Amino acid sequence: MIREGSTLWRSESGQGVIDFAPEQLANRTLPFARKPAEPAASRSEREAEDWYELACELEAATPDQARNAYLRALELDPGHAAARVNLGRLLHEGGHPLAAANHYRLALAARPDDAIAAFNLGVALEDLDRTTDAIAAYEQALAADPAAADAHYNIAGLYEKEGQAAAAIRHLKAYRKLTQGR
Repeated sequence: MIREGSTLWRSESGQGVIDFAPEQLANRTLPFARKPAEPAASRSEREAEDWYELACELEAATPDQARNAYLRALELDPGHAAARVNLGRLLHEGGHPLAAANHYRLALAARPDDAIAAFNLGVALEDLDRTTDAIAAYEQALAADPAAADAHYNIAGLYEKEGQAAAAIRHLKAYRKLTQGR
């Protein structure tokens, strides 16, 4: 190698060579250095989210495959509330309201303010003829989202069934107010 001033080149080929001091090279490549591995929990949560998204895409065409993808997401992240809610809905639609209710409860344990999980739990409990528990679930849904019109409607029917006319009327009025102009 031949050096002329600050230029370095190969005498055989005439090719120029860039001369980096080792510390310069380290400083220039440091931004490209591999990041430390993510903790296993983060990887699992990311993979669970990928399985959840796949399941959402599969639902319309292949609900059985969607159910399996939701189960895989839950193996990776048992606290994935959205996967629990969607799996619960598929189970409920498949005629398994008790299994669905269990998934809704687990979703609520992970995310207590999930109005959809609470509402769906109310529907499942209604189907299981557990009126008092269904009312409590709808009340939880309304605490999380006071504008949940369907929860007002369903709870009104349950209060009427229980002979609590004033509560039924109050929720029916709230339902009508929320749905005017729909």
